[in-house]
Amino acid sequence: MQTTSIENIREAVYAAREAAREELDVCDAADIEELVEVIELELEAEHPNIQILTTFLNSLSRSLRRDPKGQRVWLQLDAAMQRARIPLH
Repeated sequence: MQTTSIENIREAVYAAREAAREELDVCDAADIEELVEVIELELEAEHPNIQILTTFLNSLSRSLRRDPKGQRVWLQLDAAMQRARIPLH
């Protein structure tokens, strides 16, 4: 995975974390925080596992998509995933 792709995903994940803390209800924020922790660990790896990233990024995307307050961040995340060629589910 290219460095720019990782940085784009990292920015989108950071935005998702901030949106969860500021805009979403407490339960959704806690779920998103758990997903973000796994994604961040994987992005820090020397060779990120694409299957793990695909699974957790798509879960994060679904969590954001279903809440109207998460729409902006969801679009940012999906765009970063597409640029990185991570399958969208």
